[in-house]
Amino acid sequence: MSISDIAKELDVNKSIALRIASTLEALNYLYRNSENKRYYAGYKISNLGMRLLGRARLLDECLPILRQLAEQTGELVLFSVLDRDVPRWVLAVTGIRRRLQVEPMTSMELHSTATGKAWLATLADEDVRQRLQGGMRAVTPYTITDLEKMLAELDGIRQSGISFSNQENETGIASVATGIRRHRTGPYVGFVSVTAPLVRASMEDFDRYRSLIRKAAESLGDRWPLAITGELSEGTKFGEGTQIYSQ
Repeated sequence: MSISDIAKELDVNKSIALRIASTLEALNYLYRNSENKRYYAGYKISNLGMRLLGRARLLDECLPILRQLAEQTGELVLFSVLDRDVPRWVLAVTGIRRRLQVEPMTSMELHSTATGKAWLATLADEDVRQRLQGGMRAVTPYTITDLEKMLAELDGIRQSGISFSNQENETGIASVATGIRRHRTGPYVGFVSVTAPLVRASMEDFDRYRSLIRKAAESLGDRWPLAITGELSEGTKFGEGTQIYSQ
């Protein structure tokens, strides 16, 4: 595209269009041909497209297992992947029971969510201290805000392989989560959790969920494709009872 084309498309004058194009060129989103003076998509835009396709392939591989887990528990299943070394929720699958009104986010409180604690448990204590050095705010009256207590809990999670958040992120809501390791013994690549309101899910139910998510995580690790990161459009439907979330 020429500067005139860009200005017309954005409905701005050529001076503003040139500044925008120059900024995107400096960030490698656009490439300017020195001969015809036209701008073309740079490698970063191409990479975004490839990452989007890759993430969709990841969900294609994992969705049947997540749907089965949602059917087995009847509750909300949240799926997260490691992106820039932190877990981010990317997919929610609802069970057959009334939908839980908890809106997943792409980022999460690491110290109060089951997924966040499952990820913290994969780190050494010194790394955990660095991650939480900014403080651990009380999201609810049940949130663990003492670092030493958190380290003790993480030690238990490392031994059991399962994390539990009992009203720590939202009053009346509990969750269990576990990590997904590529081929079961490889690096952690994601996490899966089951979330339910305590008015209908007992501690015995959560004991059953622990067994189910452990099996689901093993199956996900066995089928996990190459590690992929990317963006998806928030609100995009991926089948009935399924929601994709993006940054």
